[in-house]
Amino acid sequence: MLDRLLFLFAEGFRNLLRHKLTVFAAVFSVFMTMIIIGSLLIIGKNTNKLIFFLRSKYKIEVFFDSDISKRDARNLVEDIGSIEGVRNTTFIDKENATRIFEKQFGENILDYIDRNPLPMSCVVNVNRTGDFELDIFPIVKKINALDGVDNVEHQGKLIQRIESYHNRFTKLFFICSIVIIGITITIIYNTIKLTIFAKKELIQDLHIIGATNTFVKVPFLIEGMLQGLIGSSIAFLVLSIALKIGNGLISQFASITLRMDPAAASVMLLIGVLISFIGSFLSVSRFLP
Repeated sequence: MLDRLLFLFAEGFRNLLRHKLTVFAAVFSVFMTMIIIGSLLIIGKNTNKLIFFLRSKYKIEVFFDSDISKRDARNLVEDIGSIEGVRNTTFIDKENATRIFEKQFGENILDYIDRNPLPMSCVVNVNRTGDFELDIFPIVKKINALDGVDNVEHQGKLIQRIESYHNRFTKLFFICSIVIIGITITIIYNTIKLTIFAKKELIQDLHIIGATNTFVKVPFLIEGMLQGLIGSSIAFLVLSIALKIGNGLISQFASITLRMDPAAASVMLLIGVLISFIGSFLSVSRFLP
């Protein structure tokens, strides 16, 4: 049994060496496919970090009417805090507004006018758990409906636009990956087909001496899986080097580090081998019934 397994693996490996040009085309196809899929994994991982960071900055600034009392403003803040989706609120009275103004502009507004014109306000932080896109507009609508609210400022439209572009980019990348996977399967299919045709006489001799169909087919399946393993391994190595070089360049301009998911290597190898297995299996099923 062990001798048979060793023979099958050795025969599959020898097929790689016998048909260098067609094998190179298959390996290169797997390599390019896994470069794209690996890039998608890296971009998706790091873009999600950016999206989560933006979600963490979701906040709504609510400005109250200028003639509202401090007590009524505090009551309004409590009403806002009870709205579904609001995580917490921070009340800013006129005195704090003056200090914030001075910190931002370097001047005390009371040095120029006697009466403090800055309105009382509050900062509203919203719940941001989960991977879903956060829709803050229902919250904004409820806040605007409260008596005593003069104006509501938020970044919802900008952040939603960024999330929308991110989703479109992910879908486009996914579609491109599916197309390239289909092309790769076709190339491997044809590579195994050529190998089968080149070994037609040997296959006939094996059948004559009593070899089973499974025994004849397995070396071709192993050959296809080896092509996928080699292509995806090289792709992972290239992406790792490119990521290291890219981080070195990025670190000169910003404190951002791009990372590859620890499971990315396993995923890339698995997908590469699976793609190659499908291509070789289809070819073997067609030409070695």
